[in-house]
Amino acid sequence: MKLRLLTLAPTLMLASLLVLPANAQILYIQVNVSIPLDGSYDLDLNGDGVTDFTVKSKFLQGYCQGGDEDIWSLTVIPTAGNDVVITEDQIGSSYAAALLYGVPVDAGQNFYPGVSLAASLYWGSCGIGVLGEWLNLPNRYLGLRFRASDGTVHYAWAKLSAVAYLDQHGDLHTSTLLMGYAYQVSPGVGISAGAT
Repeated sequence: MKLRLLTLAPTLMLASLLVLPANAQILYIQVNVSIPLDGSYDLDLNGDGVTDFTVKSKFLQGYCQGGDEDIWSLTVIPTAGNDVVITEDQIGSSYAAALLYGVPVDAGQNFYPGVSLAASLYWGSCGIGVLGEWLNLPNRYLGLRFRASDGTVHYAWAKLSAVAYLDQHGDLHTSTLLMGYAYQVSPGVGISAGAT
C-alpha cells in the first residue's frame, strides 16, 4: 500500500504543476517611465517588437479669435488596427476614458481607432480651459484593444497619471507617468483595469 502512494505522489506533483491559475493568462509589466514635455513613449504590450500605442505629451502654440494661445495635450496614438476605450457619455468623441481600477476592458466597451485625447490644457487670449478626463487625476487606466502579429485580438490596460498646471508666472508645468501595463494573453478575453 505504501509503495503505491509513493509512486502516485510524483505523478500528482507533476499534474499540479501543469494546472495554471486563472490569473496566469495576464502578462503584467511594471515600469516607472516619465514622459517629458514634447516627449513620447511607445507601448509594445506583448513584447513582439511592434509598437501598439504611443503616449505623447505635446506643447503647441496656436491662435484663436482673440490672438495667441498655448496648448498642452496628452494623446494616445494607436497603431493601425488598434483601439482606445473612449468615454461612455460621449460616444463619437475621441476622448480616452480614465478608467478606475476594476473596470472591465472587453468587447462591451466603446473603442476609438484614431488618436485619442487624454487631457488638454489651453490658455491665452481666448481664456483658459481643459479638455479630456485625465488632467490631474492620479492612477487611472487606459483601456486598450490591440491585434497581435498573428491577427488575434487582445485586451489590455496601461496605468497613467497626468498633471499639468500654470504657475503664478504663467509657466507650464507637466508630469506624465506610466506605471505599468498588462494584457490578456488569451485572444478575445477581457481584462479588468489594474488586474495583474
